[in-house]
Amino acid sequence: MKRCGVHVIARMAQLLSEKVRTPMDTNKAPLVVGRGVDTLVLNVCYRDGQHKPCKREIPQELKEQLDAWKQEAIVAEEPIPVPLSFEGVNLHMYPNGAGKGQWRWLLRCESFNLLVSMGRLNCVAQVRFSSEFLWSCRGVDDAIVRVEEFLVHHFLQECVYLQVSEVHLCADIAGWDVESIDQRRDFVSRSRKRGTYEVTDLDIQDFSYGLTRSGFLFSRGGPISCVIYDKTREIRQQSQKWWFHDLWQANGWDIEEQPVVWRVEFRFKREVLHELSVEGQFEGVEDAFSLLERIPHMWAYAVGHVGGDEDGLPDGWLRLVVPGADSNRSRWATHAVWTEVQRAFEVISSEEEEQVEDKAHIIRKRKYQANLERAVAATGGYLSSMAAWLGRDGEVGEEADLLYMIAWLRERIPVYLDKRARKFANEVGQKRIRFERQRAYERDWFFGTEAA
Repeated sequence: MKRCGVHVIARMAQLLSEKVRTPMDTNKAPLVVGRGVDTLVLNVCYRDGQHKPCKREIPQELKEQLDAWKQEAIVAEEPIPVPLSFEGVNLHMYPNGAGKGQWRWLLRCESFNLLVSMGRLNCVAQVRFSSEFLWSCRGVDDAIVRVEEFLVHHFLQECVYLQVSEVHLCADIAGWDVESIDQRRDFVSRSRKRGTYEVTDLDIQDFSYGLTRSGFLFSRGGPISCVIYDKTREIRQQSQKWWFHDLWQANGWDIEEQPVVWRVEFRFKREVLHELSVEGQFEGVEDAFSLLERIPHMWAYAVGHVGGDEDGLPDGWLRLVVPGADSNRSRWATHAVWTEVQRAFEVISSEEEEQVEDKAHIIRKRKYQANLERAVAATGGYLSSMAAWLGRDGEVGEEADLLYMIAWLRERIPVYLDKRARKFANEVGQKRIRFERQRAYERDWFFGTEAA
């Protein structure tokens, strides 16, 4: 069985340890290797006869069922699977709610979090899509349709209105000279009266890992904000989303020549979404099913248009510029790298259309690999610690090797479980549900062509 995940991790570590990062990783031109919706939050409302959102409490029967599931989770002191499934995967009810009291029930699955309220305020639920689910779908509209089908036919059992609450749009760039940027000189924000959210005093934060710059934050926590960060480092040290490497490579990323990929991510909250408009085309981003066609406009509002606005002047909430002689920084020319960022959400190419069919498979396989690697690392750590403890009291000594420890555990785990009236097979069965693994897929991957 191939272990490409291990190879990529080792190669990344080697590349980053063999040399000190120079301002430019390679002579190759910076390249956008990925773009998409990385976070999506939707408000779920009941719908009236005019297809508009309306305020209404959830049915008493549904409330009692949710309370019963939550009480079971409280007694179990852990999330429990419930007889609600999304595309074959059970949701889990959590013993706690969420937010500041509005969200009384919290249901989760691998694809999204579903927060549910009594419906006494404006909406009855909120859905937060997982990054993996969004990137594995054909597009954001595909993800929305699939979740709406679940809400209408399996959960609320009537038509709903889905309102966009928060969106994070991102572009991933390889080969960018970030070390040489003076963040307060080279980033400018242009404030103009265009019926959209404005900022007149841009708050900029710079952060680093050791002596190496690892990102910038702009207007953190605001209705619109931006974060630029080393995505390859974040994957390696935090998220473990190694499947991004496969998606980037499909878009031309060369790990040997451009080992570092930077992410430019803009975060739009409800306030700015409500006010965002393009004259003669739309006012506000409200209905979730209008989001796809408005993403290019949202991105252009954030980063500016290639060549500037209709008046010929550079625009955009945030731009990376080339310092010039003009005393008005907003008129400085847009940096070539930022021009590539501005182009990120242009028309999807035929090559991208062909790639979308493989994304779900790539992401599932990578997640499976990463989970196995973490399990092996944790098990190895526990076994070595137990071997050291056993050897310390002289009972085992040098015989406490790996095979001995496995045999030792084989004898003692059943004894431990018997004392608690539990069986190992039952524990495995429960965790299969909790981990939401599709066993047929795992069998195909583990014993199929990958093992040949």
